[in-house]
Amino acid sequence: MPNPSASSVHSVSRQLTEAYVALSKSESVWHATLIQALRHITQTCAGVMGVERASVWQTSPDLKTMECLCLYCEETNSFEQGMQLEANTFPRYFSALSLERVINATDAVNDPRTREFAEPYLIPLNIKSMLDGTLRGEGQIKGVICLEQVGQRRFWTEDEQIFVGSVADLVSQVLLFNSFRDRETRFRALFESSGDAVFVLRGASVIECNPAALRMFRAQREQLIGIKPSDISPETQPDGVNSAEKATDYIDRALAGENQFFEWTHRRFDNTLFAAEVSLTSVELDGNNCIMASVRDVSDRKQAEDALIQSQRQLAYRTSHDSLTELPNRDSLHQNAARLLAQARKQGGQLAIVLLDLNRFKDVNDTLGHRIGDFILQQVARRLSALEQQGNLEVYRLGGDEFALIQSEVSQLEAVIERVEEVIRVLSKPLEVEGMSLEMGASVGVALFPENGDNSHALLRCADVAMYQAKTHGERYQIYDTHMDANSTRRLTILADLGVAIRENQLQLHFQPRIDIATGACNGCEALLRWQHPEQGMVPPGDFIPLAEMTEIIHPLSLWVLRAALQQIRCWLDQGVEMAVAVNLSARNLIDTRCPGQIKALLAEFDVPNHLLEIEITESALITDPERALQVVQSFHDLGLHLAIDDFGTGYSSMSYLKRLPIQTLKVDRSFIKDMLTDEADAVIVRSTIGLAHSFGLNVVAEGVEDGETLQALRHLQCEQAQGYHISRPLPATEFDRWYQARGKTPPEPDFNI
Repeated sequence: MPNPSASSVHSVSRQLTEAYVALSKSESVWHATLIQALRHITQTCAGVMGVERASVWQTSPDLKTMECLCLYCEETNSFEQGMQLEANTFPRYFSALSLERVINATDAVNDPRTREFAEPYLIPLNIKSMLDGTLRGEGQIKGVICLEQVGQRRFWTEDEQIFVGSVADLVSQVLLFNSFRDRETRFRALFESSGDAVFVLRGASVIECNPAALRMFRAQREQLIGIKPSDISPETQPDGVNSAEKATDYIDRALAGENQFFEWTHRRFDNTLFAAEVSLTSVELDGNNCIMASVRDVSDRKQAEDALIQSQRQLAYRTSHDSLTELPNRDSLHQNAARLLAQARKQGGQLAIVLLDLNRFKDVNDTLGHRIGDFILQQVARRLSALEQQGNLEVYRLGGDEFALIQSEVSQLEAVIERVEEVIRVLSKPLEVEGMSLEMGASVGVALFPENGDNSHALLRCADVAMYQAKTHGERYQIYDTHMDANSTRRLTILADLGVAIRENQLQLHFQPRIDIATGACNGCEALLRWQHPEQGMVPPGDFIPLAEMTEIIHPLSLWVLRAALQQIRCWLDQGVEMAVAVNLSARNLIDTRCPGQIKALLAEFDVPNHLLEIEITESALITDPERALQVVQSFHDLGLHLAIDDFGTGYSSMSYLKRLPIQTLKVDRSFIKDMLTDEADAVIVRSTIGLAHSFGLNVVAEGVEDGETLQALRHLQCEQAQGYHISRPLPATEFDRWYQARGKTPPEPDFNI
């Protein structure tokens, strides 16, 4: 091959330079699509270099493959794309790309860098020489531009190698430019289509906003551009903080690189206010440090929360107070006593619980009627409440004609006796009822802390024993003494027999089905404990479970229930039925850190999938030791157990527990479900509870569904699940199986529009 003359070399060099300059300025490169740009580049390179094939390839992020973005074939004047090369098939070529800027392969078939292509590619296409320039970016291989000479070998000049290296750099820039342009296009699409209001702020001023911002703030674009966040906010936020000062603080933190997320009250241009969630993120735009602000209108959620909070306040009062006398009830006594006992322990003081019931009240109630009986109870409540003004005294109605008082900061027994005698004097005064003068009187029992017990349940039991002693002996009052504790005999007998029942399998579980309201399918059940006593017959759960919860026997009892439930789940699994079973745990279980480990061992013993065991806890069960209870509940969650709040709404801190507990389900208490069709207050509570649960991503189970109308109303409210007597009573396992099989054969109820 003759050596080219100096003039021809100079001419080729000039052509290559001019071609590169033209490419770098071409609108077909910078203002077209990526494919159009690559077609223009490969066709130009093939023409100016006089080669038959020119192509651009791009590596994958992991550098394991390379894909052809554009291949120009001069013979057919056509373009191809999509072919792929695997790094593990052509390792030497991929290695050469990482080491060399330009691969100059005059004899491509025998060149150690390219001969891997000989059999599959070079020889079939009669390619003799290759000149490849590597694409690089961010210090990494991004691909290659490849020029291929067909028919005869070609010696690549230095100018040609420089040209290919320069074009490779140009292609790298084109790929990067199009990547940025694609990102900008995607960002703009998200920006424009977002349902949230999105603002771009430079400093504290808005420089851009999306259509959702115009709708949310009921404004024109020109009204929002240039304003500050404080311009679309009330002067102060709900917590009293100045909006302008607080907004400036948030913006400064965001500009410093700290992402901000907070709740905020905004003002629309029609002066209406709305609650929002705001996030601020620092971004760099055109070399400026800016803020991307996202605003989400959460007014509906806030209204649901406010409605539920209001319902909770009403509910807290209803569940903690007696509806007839407006006095705090038994639950309130135990809650307040826990606080007062803690104070007494800390101060080394004493506390007295005084229990009383009215003499001859049943005779009066039966003779004169419940209306007169209710009036008498209200008058007694007023008289006892008047004593609270003397201080250190709290009055409660426990039920029926039974009242209780807690006297705190007791210094000596004489002070308690003096207060008890005052109570007796107040109640001994005649009551004027519809022209009649009724003398009621009362029998009173007293228990003292710390002598008679260290918790409210023990003290109330002792006061009950003392009151019974006073009544049976015709005395006005009695101070508890251990010798008068004959009433505890039956309770001790029950507890002793309960231990035997656990060991000898006198206990059994009944299962109440739970259905999916939308489909009618049974998707789980609740395990309910029953005791068939060999002598006393069926012992109601209310007779032994509260006693067990007051002693250590609750732990073996709970383990028996868990073991029996898992054994039944295993039995159903062996029959091909996957049925979740819910088990209710007591307050003592929730403060027992051994409980999660015991459950884990039982799950392994019966080879039951963790999600089929559901743990139900009540809000009141968390009150004894909240921190330890939350720790145990978190351990349940970590095991993969399904967690539910039972009797939701009957406690005192539902909102806080919703935020802290890792739960999946809320069970709405039957007391609200049963009257939701006739009591608007209950209907509001049910609607609000379902709405709030859904805003937290929780499922809702309605308990105590007694009729089809209630079930249909719950379906309208999009409640997910239900249980109750309308669906089925609690059943032994064998009867549950028959019910389940029969339900599977029965066509589902006809659908209806929600």
